[in-house]
Amino acid sequence: MPVHETRKLRNFAATLSLISGGAHVGQLWYTELDALAMATALLGIFYFLLGLGLAGQSRFSLWMAIVIPVLSVFALGEYLLLGPQIMVAVLLITLDTLIIAIAAYILFKTRHAEMD
Repeated sequence: MPVHETRKLRNFAATLSLISGGAHVGQLWYTELDALAMATALLGIFYFLLGLGLAGQSRFSLWMAIVIPVLSVFALGEYLLLGPQIMVAVLLITLDTLIIAIAAYILFKTRHAEMD
């Protein structure tokens, strides 16, 4: 599959990753500053870097677009859902799910296009 066919999806996933990174870092202003809040902000920085990587053409960034959100949901999902900002938590988990689905779809399409 040519790169230009998946470019819009990669850009959309990059945008979602940047929004998610902003929301993770933005939570510092609404939650109590503790170690878990700082870990969430650090994870937001990883989302910013992931968004930059998705803007490129690397397959590694697609794999990371699956791994980082999965780890985020499993590691911080319960903390986010139990916190005071339940709507932000639902937004973050929804964004993570979309990023995972888009990255998996692009990887599937590019992998099977090479086999044809």
